[in-house]
Amino acid sequence: MDINNDSDTESRNSSQGSSDSGAAAIADNQVLTFDNSSHQSNDSTTDDENEKFTSEQAPQDFDLSLPVSHSYLGTNLEELRGRTILDEGIYLNLPLLIKDSMILFPGQTLPLAVFNINIITMLEKCIQDNRTFGVLCYHENKIENIGTTAEIYEFSHGSSPGEGLRIKAKGRQRFKILQFKEGANRTLADVKIMPEITLSHPLFGGLRSMDHLSLRSINGKEQKQQDHLEVFESMNTSWPAFVYRQYDSHRLSYAIKQQLQFIEIRGSFIPMNPTDLSFWVAQNLPLSDAERIKLLTYDCAVSRLQWELDYLTKDRVLVCHNCENVIGKHADIFPMSQDGPQNTFCNAGGYTHDTVTLYHAKNLKKHDDRPSPDYSWFPGYAWTIVECKFCSIHMGWLFTVIKDKKLKPTSFWGLVRRNLESKKLGDDFDTECENTTL
Repeated sequence: MDINNDSDTESRNSSQGSSDSGAAAIADNQVLTFDNSSHQSNDSTTDDENEKFTSEQAPQDFDLSLPVSHSYLGTNLEELRGRTILDEGIYLNLPLLIKDSMILFPGQTLPLAVFNINIITMLEKCIQDNRTFGVLCYHENKIENIGTTAEIYEFSHGSSPGEGLRIKAKGRQRFKILQFKEGANRTLADVKIMPEITLSHPLFGGLRSMDHLSLRSINGKEQKQQDHLEVFESMNTSWPAFVYRQYDSHRLSYAIKQQLQFIEIRGSFIPMNPTDLSFWVAQNLPLSDAERIKLLTYDCAVSRLQWELDYLTKDRVLVCHNCENVIGKHADIFPMSQDGPQNTFCNAGGYTHDTVTLYHAKNLKKHDDRPSPDYSWFPGYAWTIVECKFCSIHMGWLFTVIKDKKLKPTSFWGLVRRNLESKKLGDDFDTECENTTL
């Protein structure tokens, strides 16, 4: 059974590239600044002077569509057309990719650079068949029994045996393991494709008298109209309207999108469909492996949305998973990709990282190496490996604009989800965060 356990040491040594062990401390209260010159006005500036600021000189906002393409994998990938949709509830034999800390959600993109010959053989057979394999997480010394199917949509063989196989896959459907089987140089399992339960409106689903008037709120005005309608309908039931609202998937979606407005304004695409949204939010929150696995086990969007809304409405900080020193605030998270603020990337060594992007961070130290543009996940930016200032665990990278590029932001942090932990502000963190400038 092939299980890829990426240790912290392995991750650090192969994170986007190699690095010496030396480190230069970043100032505790270092704040990254962003060039807003193109948005600032100066009353004393004449029209002639303004004309000097051409489009070539003015910094341009980073194109959020670039990370989505995963161009670092190369431009010669072959595209596979069509889509495989498996019937819900069916039983089938599925080849598996089992990796440490990898939890894939439906709709999530999974890039892979594979060098293990057994895994390459398995993926090649998938490409010839229905392009579908299963992704399972190895967590706390055991293989989880809930996973997600992944469908390969692009692939490329390296020009030499040492270059391996590069693929892009998309998460499709949840499955449950029934029984593991050992195949010829690959891991197989009998699985069941888990159904996604869709609940009707808790009021209008049973009481059809005013169903033709029900709305799916997309703005404040429609929300108020929906409120009045639900109050009227609830008069015929044993419960007040607010009880039913807790189980309305569209209302929960509206509330979550209100919490995430800043991400949408920045250019990320947030799904409208409640089921798609519930998976998108799970993919983009800096959750622990256990929390992500928990959300993957839920078979209904309502359950996921309720959990996610509760998470989003709490003030939180990000701490080092190993030593629990504060690294940043949730308010500092912002998207550098159309897919959201947290994306899965793979480096040249084949290690995958769920990476969340932040404006500001603290208690980090960077390696002495010069910033490298090689295999950069964000074209136009060079990366430098960063570690926790206190325990030296690998935390991610500092991305800075390449000299000849004029991009905004000029720099930002890309931190590894598995080495972060989200903590609610409480007795343990209130004082520390109040006295800290991030």
